[in-house]
Amino acid sequence: MSDKKKVVDVPQGDIHVYDDIMPYFNSDPVIQNTKKQYQSVTFVTTGIIAFDGGQTTMLHLGTALSKQGYQVYYLSYVEQPVEEMEENAAFNCPGYQGTCLGINDLERHQSDIWIATLWESAYVIKNFKGYKMYFVQDYEPYFYAYGDRYQLAKKTYELGLHMVSLGPWCADLIEKNCVVNSPLESINFPVDSSTYPFQERDFSQYLDKKKIKLAVYTKWVSPRRAPIYIQMVLNNSQRLLKKKGIELEISYFGSDSQYQFINGRNLGKLNHSQLLQLYRDNDFGIAPSMTNFSLVTFEMMSAGLPVIDFAEGSGPWFMSKDTYISTHLDEYQLSVAIEKAIASPSRRLQKMTQDARNYLQRITWQKTIDDFIAVLANL
Repeated sequence: MSDKKKVVDVPQGDIHVYDDIMPYFNSDPVIQNTKKQYQSVTFVTTGIIAFDGGQTTMLHLGTALSKQGYQVYYLSYVEQPVEEMEENAAFNCPGYQGTCLGINDLERHQSDIWIATLWESAYVIKNFKGYKMYFVQDYEPYFYAYGDRYQLAKKTYELGLHMVSLGPWCADLIEKNCVVNSPLESINFPVDSSTYPFQERDFSQYLDKKKIKLAVYTKWVSPRRAPIYIQMVLNNSQRLLKKKGIELEISYFGSDSQYQFINGRNLGKLNHSQLLQLYRDNDFGIAPSMTNFSLVTFEMMSAGLPVIDFAEGSGPWFMSKDTYISTHLDEYQLSVAIEKAIASPSRRLQKMTQDARNYLQRITWQKTIDDFIAVLANL
């Protein structure tokens, strides 16, 4: 058989991906080393990548702990130059505090508290000396097809690490699907409204608009952000709305600029100022979240952009129903939702964006920091 006709398996079964951390994968029980006072905290991570939302949250949290007097470290268990870690950390979280450490420090570094940030790192730290925690930012079995890595990720919630879930959705999934034998706590899912300041809109201009500008966040390489599904639904929505005399102009962002979307334009990955301008230039925003919530939705709300979200995702766990337009990942329901929104915008959208603004003021980073510090205070 020629090479062109050979069927090639999806390359997800290569154990050598884990060669560098293979010794850490075992079923040894977690033994917690408690102290009366904890001084150092180390987040163990897959390097630090620019534009990564989860690592940005980690840096925010680490900076807050540093300001509280903790010695904070970010330790990579994959190969990455420390200088690159520092550069990306400064990009993701300007003014961050804490020390970046490379993989060479993995075995010699000492810490009072170790914090896993991804399922792989839970195995890496679980037998280190110190108090072992797990900052859960998503239900990570859902990252994979139902198979070995699904099971490996699921087992991390049963290893005995002290788990802290970012928001209630992850904690609920863990409690329903896993045998939990260690603390599991939930902290506030935050927003930084200062980065995307609220701007009033004249919603009377939305009335019976013939062109709707839609800002859509998705990640081409992340099924959690529904890159395939959202393109299909929006492509069909364009067709349906066109029959009603409405043009749907779509601007995608969050993916590398080389990817070709089937409709709209791909703006690529944007910095904070570009995002703020995008939110102000568009009429509605969408950021699908099939697993744990996306910070982008809160950023849109913060800027005053009306948000559309889908019942199939995790949005209902994080937003009160009066702060966004709720619909389904279905072109018929989405099209109707948009038509209804522009039929009486001054009344509905004005109230919705104000309610969203008020809601965000209750879920600030300060609340998240207070929640996490309270967890540490009670170890």
